[in-house]
Amino acid sequence: MANEKKMKRCPVTLQPDIENILDWSSLEAGDFERASQSEKEDFIQDRQSVSYWKDAWRRLKMNTVAMVALGVIIFLVLFAFAGPYLVPYGYEEFNRGAENLHPFHYALEDQKRLEAEIAARTQTETMSVDDIIAQAQAEAEAKGEKLSSVDIAKLRAQAKVNTQSASQEEAVDPDEILKELGIKKKLFGYSTAELERKAAGEKVFPHIFGTDMYGRDILVRVMYGARVSMSVGICAAILVLCIGATYGAISGYCGGRVDAVMQRIVEVIYSVPEMLVVLLIATALKPILTEYVNTGSGPLKSFVAVLGPNLISMFIAFGVLYWVTMSRIIRGQVLQLKQQEYVTAARALGASGGRIIRRHLIPNCIGQIVVTTCLQIPSAIFLESFLSYLGVGVSAPLPSLGSMATDALSGMYTYTYRLVIPSMVLSIMILAFNLFGDGLRDALDPKLKK
Repeated sequence: MANEKKMKRCPVTLQPDIENILDWSSLEAGDFERASQSEKEDFIQDRQSVSYWKDAWRRLKMNTVAMVALGVIIFLVLFAFAGPYLVPYGYEEFNRGAENLHPFHYALEDQKRLEAEIAARTQTETMSVDDIIAQAQAEAEAKGEKLSSVDIAKLRAQAKVNTQSASQEEAVDPDEILKELGIKKKLFGYSTAELERKAAGEKVFPHIFGTDMYGRDILVRVMYGARVSMSVGICAAILVLCIGATYGAISGYCGGRVDAVMQRIVEVIYSVPEMLVVLLIATALKPILTEYVNTGSGPLKSFVAVLGPNLISMFIAFGVLYWVTMSRIIRGQVLQLKQQEYVTAARALGASGGRIIRRHLIPNCIGQIVVTTCLQIPSAIFLESFLSYLGVGVSAPLPSLGSMATDALSGMYTYTYRLVIPSMVLSIMILAFNLFGDGLRDALDPKLKK
C-alpha cells in the first residue's frame, strides 16, 4: 500500500516517449533493408581466440630487453656448440711456434723494418778489447815500459765493462720506434711461421683471441668452456626441476603432518653449506671414480672419465641441495590450486592423488616452473665456474671459463686478454640468462597481462 501511495504521489512514465526520440517522418523504406556482409564485419569486431602460450609470447616480444637477452643466448649456444666445428684447432692442441700470441700481430714487412731500425740505432763504433790492449801496449813501449799480465787483465775487464754500459745507454724502446715509423697492429694473431705460410699463399686460420703459454688457441678453449658451463647449467636446472617440482607438489597436496615433516627436511637442507658438501663429495668420490676409470669397464667408463669426480660431485650436490627453492615455490602454488573447483571435481570423480598432481596441479604451475628453471641456469653456471676457479671443477684438459681465469692469473699484467676474454663471456652469459628469466616471469604472470 505504501508503494502504491508513493506511485500516486510521484507519477513516473516508465516507457520512453519514442515519438520525441525518433523523427518518424525522416525514415525511408531503404533504412529497413538488411545489412550487407561487409557492414556486419565492420559493426561486430570478433576478438581472436589466443592461447595462454601465444599470449605470453606476445607479451615477451614486447619486452625489448628480454628479446635482446634471448638473441644473446642463441648466439652463445651457436658459439659454444657449433663454433668448434668451424675452427681447425683443438682445445688441447699445442701449436709449436705460436706460444703467447696476442689477439693482434705485425706484418712480416713491419717486423723487418723494426729489426733493421733497432740494429741501426744500437750499432756502436766502439773499439774491440784486443785493439784497446794493443794501443795500451804501444803507448807503454813508447815510454820505455812494458805492461804486465795483471795490467793486461785489468784493461781487458775495463774494456768489457765500458762496452756493456755503452750498449745499455744506447738501448732503444721498440714501442717508440713503432710509433715513429707509423707501424700499427693488425687484428687476429699470427705467429711468424704462420705469416710466412700465409705470404706463400697458404690459408692459415688466425688465432682470433690469441694463444696461451702452450700455444693452445684461446678461442676454441673459450668455446668449449662456454659449452661446459651451459651444459652444466641446463642439466643442473633439469635435475632441480624434476626433484623440486615433485617434492613440492606432494608436500603441498598432502598438507597436514606430511607437509610439516617434509618442510622440516627442507629447512635442514637449507642450513647445510653447499660448498662444503661439494668438496666432501668430490674428495670421497675421487678414489672410487679413479679406480673405476682405470680398472673398470662398461658404457659409463668414458662418460665418467670425461666428467671427472669433481663435476659428478657437483651434479650430486645439485640433486641433494639445490632443489629446495623450487620445491617451496611449487608447494605455495599447489596450496592455492588444490582448493579450486576442478580439483574438487576430480577428487569427487575418484581420481587418485598422483593423477591430480600430474594432470591438474603441475600443468597449472608451469609458468612458475619455467621461470624458476630459467633462473636456476645462471646460478648453476656461476657455481661451476667458481669451483673450476678454485681448482675443484672440470678436470683437465677439458677447459672451463673458471679454470681459464685461474690459469690467466699468473700473467695477468703481461697477458691481460687471457683473463678478460673468459670473464667477459661468463658475465655476458649469466646476465643474458637473468634478463631473459625476468622477462619470462613478466610474460607468464597473468596479473601483468596487457
